Amino acid sequence: MKRLHIAIVIFCLLFSIDAKSQTEQQIKNELEKRGINTYEEVQAELRKRGMTEADARRQARLYGINYDEYLKKYILAKANQEEALEPVTSITLDTVDYTTELTDEANQIIPQDTLKIKEPQGLPYFGYDIFTNNPYANQQALVGNIDPGYIIGPGDELRVYLWGEAEFQFEGKVDINGNLFIPNVGQVFVSGVTYQSLHERLKQYLSRFYSGLVKSPPAIFLDVSLTKLRPIRVMVMGESKNPGSLMINSFATTLNSIYASGGIKTTGSLREVKVFRNNRFISTIDLYDYLIKGAVSEDIRLMSNDVIFIQSRMNAISIEGEVNREGIYELKGNEGLIDLIGFAGGLKPTAHTQSVTIKRIRPLLGRSKDNSFDREIITINYNDLLLEGVNFRLQDGDQILFDKVLDKFDNMVTIAGSVFRPGDYQYTEGMSVADLIGTAGGLRPNTYFEKVDLFRRDRSGELRFLSLNLTEVLGEGSQPNFQLQPDDSLKVYNTQELKTLETVSIEGFLSKPKTVLWRENLSLYDLIFMSANVEDLEYKNRILTSRADLLRYQEGKTEYQVIPFNLDEVLDKKFNAVLKPRDRVILYSRDINEVLDSYVTIRGAVKNEGRYALTDDMTVEDLILQAGGFVRTAFRDSVTVSRENFDFSGNMIAQVRRVPTNMDYLLGATTKPNGSYILQHNDNITVDLIPGSSESREVKLSGEIKFPGNYFLRSKEETLKEVITRAGGISPNAYLPGAKFYRDGKQLALSIDDLMTKQNEAFNIVLQPNDSIYIPESFYTVKVEGEVANPSLQKYQLNQGVKAYIRNAGGRTKNAHKIYITSSNGFTRKVGWLSNPKVLDGSIITVSAKPPKKEREPGKFLENFGTLAAIISSTLTTIYLVERLN
Repeated sequence: MKRLHIAIVIFCLLFSIDAKSQTEQQIKNELEKRGINTYEEVQAELRKRGMTEADARRQARLYGINYDEYLKKYILAKANQEEALEPVTSITLDTVDYTTELTDEANQIIPQDTLKIKEPQGLPYFGYDIFTNNPYANQQALVGNIDPGYIIGPGDELRVYLWGEAEFQFEGKVDINGNLFIPNVGQVFVSGVTYQSLHERLKQYLSRFYSGLVKSPPAIFLDVSLTKLRPIRVMVMGESKNPGSLMINSFATTLNSIYASGGIKTTGSLREVKVFRNNRFISTIDLYDYLIKGAVSEDIRLMSNDVIFIQSRMNAISIEGEVNREGIYELKGNEGLIDLIGFAGGLKPTAHTQSVTIKRIRPLLGRSKDNSFDREIITINYNDLLLEGVNFRLQDGDQILFDKVLDKFDNMVTIAGSVFRPGDYQYTEGMSVADLIGTAGGLRPNTYFEKVDLFRRDRSGELRFLSLNLTEVLGEGSQPNFQLQPDDSLKVYNTQELKTLETVSIEGFLSKPKTVLWRENLSLYDLIFMSANVEDLEYKNRILTSRADLLRYQEGKTEYQVIPFNLDEVLDKKFNAVLKPRDRVILYSRDINEVLDSYVTIRGAVKNEGRYALTDDMTVEDLILQAGGFVRTAFRDSVTVSRENFDFSGNMIAQVRRVPTNMDYLLGATTKPNGSYILQHNDNITVDLIPGSSESREVKLSGEIKFPGNYFLRSKEETLKEVITRAGGISPNAYLPGAKFYRDGKQLALSIDDLMTKQNEAFNIVLQPNDSIYIPESFYTVKVEGEVANPSLQKYQLNQGVKAYIRNAGGRTKNAHKIYITSSNGFTRKVGWLSNPKVLDGSIITVSAKPPKKEREPGKFLENFGTLAAIISSTLTTIYLVERLN
């Protein structure tokens, strides 16, 4: 009992002393300094803090301290044996100052490449790319559902809410001593209490002041929740991308801490990540279980001063080829090839397993002086290993390759040509040509029986063919039914295929040229009827029927004979001709001499401007109807028509006239146009707007305007000041020097501050449609860019000059040239060497670069110097002669 009470005081003082007391000796010195040396002094300190023995024990356990060892070593002066495992390294405990804000560790993390981490040979390291997109760079990502077993401690923030007969709401933080101070009630010790028990603890305490909490039925209800978890500090050591101390949420686990530290380098191991607490090994996590199975059973919750140690990777074994996930993997000592294939997602169906290649570097101890090379290749039969139950052991640096099976069938025969179902079929022992033809559905009616080709590869691999007589192969004559072999191909011909050179063609006004096999008595009518859509009315209207050509090949000549004919006569069967091999027929379109696609164009004050097809006797009113009619502001009495009018002099190109519109015909009051203008091909019609009319003009006011929004202009001469007045004027929070005026998407250099504050009418601009005015609040920043040591965004300082901001940016570089300052309202001016104007809020300071120097041409200086010397000499001589003459 005495030891317990002394330990209570020790841990109370341990976490209330200055943050610099980080070693056991310093803690002991602090206790001596406070004069706590006897049991009575311990009891007095305990009563003073209002703590129970259970509270003190939970407080000690919360920080991972074995108070018995500490008590024996420093208070009772008794020797104590070291327990359990020897620590890997000596880590200095780091106490947490909960009075400071939790810093964002994301700023300390090195940004990662979004591509997969790869070796020079191109294979990715398996698993390391999960840390590329770090979901825990923001510490809020470590917060999840609160575990009922979560232990409350200093730094946690709680919300206490009472409702019913009495209403009370309070948010507070657990202080360093573990107490929660509730206004008008007092403080209650909550450190070391589980989140599940916290509600009952506060209910019992508050019932002293609100008896309705314990009535039956209760008249007052209580709700307690955690609003913010306390931070803890852990150490991530070893092959981490950002090793060192890390401040994380107290609800974080081992995996969370690895993410928060930026992940693991490719030189680090994913198979054994160890966790140490108080210099003792407590857990290990295999990230392959997490990556492959999604299992995180060993992912424990961390406590303050825990150490996560990432050791160097044990080996790097690559697998590629016909596996589902190529890459470089890491194996444990009891794992082999079967495990590696499992990590790689298994083999693809196309994998060749009878000869697997393993490239290996001989280990250091296995190298012989007799061998000049230290690499070897091992070929294994993976099927045999599976049958024998052997898990082939691999070593560091091994490269495993699963080749693809051959893209070839060993029991296939092929048939093509004049059969009903050509294709690939299974070969069976003793299969004949007749058997294959029967399997393919038999011969077609036009089959040519005098020839059949059989393609077969000889022993050298060359493809050869045998030409056989199909009648003899299938019949019962002297030649036996030919026996097939695997990979044979059979080609059966029809009668037309043997006449492939005897063709005729038709081209010209068709959807596409067509070539057909020539046959006896094939006529010109037959070829045209089967190739052209002569029954279609539109096709008939567009084809030139008065002329078509038949081109006939002449033996002994390179030129074709042209035989013109009338297409109408052929279609009416008044003329026909029997075609010969190589004949060509050409059809023509009527557009060789006339316009087939006539159109007119309308633009201006109609709803649908554009080009429209010209119809028979089309009037201006018909075109206006097709264009959707007039717009609201259209001038409807007449339109302008521009018609082509070439006088062959090169001067006159069009005739333009004003044409009145017939509104009665346009609206349907009359069925026939009365004196309407009939349109012709390529006429251009323009519908004008009513003189002086225009669409509504709109401007936009946003920001610190009393009534921001879009405003329609009252007149074409309405000014900026008038519109701002209509919008209620400027709001009290407006920063007028930073106001911006945009026209056509570009900012104008315009001082609204001078207009509204100094009543300078020079800036009272006349507004145009789509103008935009934005009046902001204060920016509180000044941007410094260009040739300075540290281009940056700085805090605005009242009455501070340009040069002070440049000094804060590290000063000018050697390449600096001139200084310019651009105010937020768009004005830019140059700053002289001796001037130092005050900078307005939201301004941009730009230091320009020196222009590149032009290189001098060799000898140019001497040439210029000689010319100058000659001029000076000539001038002096002239002056001398003038003086002598005088």
